Amino acid sequence: MSERSRLPLIAGAAAAAVAAALATYFVLRQQLREPEADAPVECAAPTIANAVSTAPTDAGEGKAAAAASAAVPPPAQPSAVEDPEAEKRQEEARRAKERGNKRFQGKQYTQAITEYTNAIGLADETDPEVAKFYGNRAQCHACLQQHAAAEADCDAALKIDPKYVKALVRRAMARENQGKNDQALIDFTGALLLSNMQHEAASTGIDRLIKLIAAENAATRLQEPMHCLPSPFFISTFIDSFKAHRERLNRPRPTVGELSKAVASASPKGVACAKLLAERALAYMQSRSYELAMVDWAAAVSLISPLGEGVGAAPSEAERQSTLAEWESAADAPVSPGLALGMLGMFFHLRHNYDKAMACYDRALELDNCVEVLLKRSSLWFEKEELSKAFGDFDTAIALDPKQPDIYCHRGQLHMLQQDLQKAVDDLKKSLKLDGGSVLARIQLGMAYHRLKQTTDARKMFQETEDRFPTSPDALNYHGEFLIDSGNFEAATAKFQKAIDVSNGGFALAHVNLGVIKLHAEQDSEAAIARCKQAIAADPLCETAHIHLAHLMLSIPDLAGALAAFDDAVALIRVKQELEETFAMREAAAAQLTLITEQPEIYKPVLEKQHRDMKERVAMYQAGQM
Repeated sequence: MSERSRLPLIAGAAAAAVAAALATYFVLRQQLREPEADAPVECAAPTIANAVSTAPTDAGEGKAAAAASAAVPPPAQPSAVEDPEAEKRQEEARRAKERGNKRFQGKQYTQAITEYTNAIGLADETDPEVAKFYGNRAQCHACLQQHAAAEADCDAALKIDPKYVKALVRRAMARENQGKNDQALIDFTGALLLSNMQHEAASTGIDRLIKLIAAENAATRLQEPMHCLPSPFFISTFIDSFKAHRERLNRPRPTVGELSKAVASASPKGVACAKLLAERALAYMQSRSYELAMVDWAAAVSLISPLGEGVGAAPSEAERQSTLAEWESAADAPVSPGLALGMLGMFFHLRHNYDKAMACYDRALELDNCVEVLLKRSSLWFEKEELSKAFGDFDTAIALDPKQPDIYCHRGQLHMLQQDLQKAVDDLKKSLKLDGGSVLARIQLGMAYHRLKQTTDARKMFQETEDRFPTSPDALNYHGEFLIDSGNFEAATAKFQKAIDVSNGGFALAHVNLGVIKLHAEQDSEAAIARCKQAIAADPLCETAHIHLAHLMLSIPDLAGALAAFDDAVALIRVKQELEETFAMREAAAAQLTLITEQPEIYKPVLEKQHRDMKERVAMYQAGQM
């Protein structure tokens, strides 16, 4: 579960508005690709290097080199050679290079290396052609899969000419073949920037490595346990999507203080304590103290199952079985033992501890085949990319209670996430027919209509939702997002401001969306950034706010700020696809930051030019010229 996967509207209108104005190189290179003019010549063995194994004659760099030479002044040429002996050596060096080129074309790579080595030894070290000799020898090493030697030759070439695009690409390939993916990505990025975004091999290499690095980083992050729950606003929206939860939390009960006194006086291992802990957990949920609620659910479950985590000595198995039997037969329990396990599973799920969540759901369903637990488990199956099992749990739930409205609300949302919009509409309408009290079902139905371009129905649904739930920040916020997409920024601003007001300033997504309006309608990046920072101050756990801030930092551009915001975002995101997407943007920004930090005199002007070009493209886009 994440803000964007459970409530996907934020990824629609608001994210689209931001994306239109981002000056990110990751986006820009998708728009400016052109194939290189040079035809590739394959090496003897199939390696990654084949992708750029052009003949190392450097007779012409094609469009990429032409663009690079236009944007970046060529290295200074040495003065004319006056020493006859030196002139003779230079001529012999060029002949050695030509022989090397012929050997390469004949796939005689070892002999070509010898000739290029001779050329390097004969040439004057001030001759800029020496960089090409090293570059050509590097390509021969690459074709022989001697990648460390290829990297070393590219190093030598780039010391002579740090703007030598082919050497950057060849070094990137050599590094990639050695598993130095981070360094390879930096080289590919440099090559693409110096070629005015025109080098196909560099662009392809970036795509390949970005996906690989992002997937590896996401996999590593997903193995790390989460130590906190997501935003309280997100959790309350999710909990509110279950009719039984709404009814349960609306029941009168003692205060937390009163329940705490009762817990302290109860036997720490008996059923009385378990029931009191469950009751206090519900009281904490009423006040949105979700971390404390999770602790109490874990303590209550620990009295009947090792899946829980209690305080003090754990009960014996016999004691757990006895407490379980008493709890199941108790008429005054706030929830059944199965539902307590399901609630603990929900909190593990929200914290993205999937194995623990699944274990709790499975055990809960063994005790009580409950619809709400089945629906939560179906969501977990979906996040684990096991769709057949997710839909299987919906089928089981329908067989148990075909008139349970939550089934159709949550199945409709799953259809939304799969872009099966008509099925989503059918399920969500059925959910609302059975229970009109679900804010989430109404929001999702409005969004489904919107995506189906049924604008009148969408507008009606969002307005009806707001009318019925005038103090719901979710209803106001997503109505505002619909209005953004409709181009009505003034009305959208009013909705977002009201969402902030009814939440006492705490609803982060509304702050973000006010920033979106500042950016999209007024091109005011600084105001948009300020709004994102307000959102984070209001709710530091709002992953969407961190992601938008990162994108806005790219648009300034402030690569260091973007990197910090991406790092904050990936610490919160636990959905695989979203995490990979965010890591991809992070690594693209990190590569650029490395270049301008280590070689500012070369890359800072290039990135500034790209920023100016993107601002022009954004202006054209907003003027309807693209």
